[in-house]
Amino acid sequence: MHSGITSARGVLIAACIALGGLGAWLVSRHFQSPGADRPRYVLINETAQHDYDLAFRMSLRLAEKKSGIENALVLLASLPPSKSIEQTATELFGKLRIGERHNGRGILYLYSAQENLMKIEVSYALEGDIPDVYCRRVEEAAKTYMLSEIPQDFISELIITTNLRSTGGTVDDSGWAAPGWLNSRFLSGGGGALAHGYGKTLDDYETAIRSLPATELKDYTPAADARVSAERYLAALAAGIGDPRLPLLTEGSRLFRAVVPRNKNQEQRIAEFFRAAGPYRLLYAGDLALVVPGVDHSNLPFVLRRGTDRLWYVDEAKSWTYFHRFEDDVNFFVKYPDNPFFGALKALRLPHMEAAIYEHAATPPRLPYPFSLSAAIGRLEDRVRAGTARAPDYAALGDLYLFEANWISRAITSYEAASRLAPGEPSYRWRLVDLYLNDSRADKMLAQLKLLSESRPVDARTQAWYRYYRQQYDAIN
Repeated sequence: MHSGITSARGVLIAACIALGGLGAWLVSRHFQSPGADRPRYVLINETAQHDYDLAFRMSLRLAEKKSGIENALVLLASLPPSKSIEQTATELFGKLRIGERHNGRGILYLYSAQENLMKIEVSYALEGDIPDVYCRRVEEAAKTYMLSEIPQDFISELIITTNLRSTGGTVDDSGWAAPGWLNSRFLSGGGGALAHGYGKTLDDYETAIRSLPATELKDYTPAADARVSAERYLAALAAGIGDPRLPLLTEGSRLFRAVVPRNKNQEQRIAEFFRAAGPYRLLYAGDLALVVPGVDHSNLPFVLRRGTDRLWYVDEAKSWTYFHRFEDDVNFFVKYPDNPFFGALKALRLPHMEAAIYEHAATPPRLPYPFSLSAAIGRLEDRVRAGTARAPDYAALGDLYLFEANWISRAITSYEAASRLAPGEPSYRWRLVDLYLNDSRADKMLAQLKLLSESRPVDARTQAWYRYYRQQYDAIN
């Protein structure tokens, strides 16, 4: 814990002159001249990965607005020589004067990528709400989640959850634990994890899934009745089963669970929220079915997919790629105007069904299921390796990664390649807007949206959307 610090003018002069070492160097490097005003929202990122900086600043801003606590985030490539992460955090907390604008109420989140270590430092004023035991639990969880495909999501959730705890909100600390099925195969990666996540290939994940310890999952097989499959899936969630080998999942959904692991408590919360939403509705659209929760509850609907074997599988990936829920609203939105359930959802008069989020984008055609996802991806990856892939090939590869497995990082790489080869194709840019938004790459999302707003001058909605996001993010700089 750290003592509160009183407000004073010229804090950067004091930091740079009275104190030396890493803290002073970071202050002078990131905050320009010693006499300059310190930024309101303190983010220092010394790693090579800066795609998420704007989103991190927004998280810091929203947290402070809700809690009245100053939050600071420091990401280091490695710890300074002969310094522990505890020593580094204590030094930075004092030199950055975290909490001075809020009567000594401040929190520092420090992460060092090479050592894969996190330290949370809080002021004395917050000790009762954010005790050492909570900080240690989160710091231990970081060793797993900062090596995931989406470490930025862990950081954003950490900031939100810690501030909720500090304001007396109910927080289930057990949600930070790593999934019980997760073994060492998924935790390799070493230094630089912040920039590259696991860095695993499709074969790496499939091999790791096959090598997981045997477990009994026979009660969760797909059924010939969509409602039975839905009930078995909800029962698996209620039992906290996050195992990617769950039989009633599609192949891509099993991959999705390996790429974005969730623990027992997280799965159980989804089940509790869904049950709390009251009786669900079951909608049908060809080979798909949709399980729709009640309104005003924090849930996405989930998608079922009927196979050529006449069994219904849960397609978790499409729950995330067909629908979206914004942080400031509990009700979901439809992403694309050709969503097969859009008409039925409108007829139910659910919130947000006036229009799709992406009016100028579409969902890709679906292959009959079951099919070998790894083989379909492999055929397109072979073209990439051979240098014969064209823009549509990269787009098709991106759609397989996204709509079948919600593997966002791979989908981004594919669509970036498609857009480079065909820069005038707006559908590729719209896909990147969606991907960057969901991957917290705010700068890149804004760049794509700006190009789309300029290339479609008659599209007032796109222009207004760009202006709105630009104003929101400009407010934190």
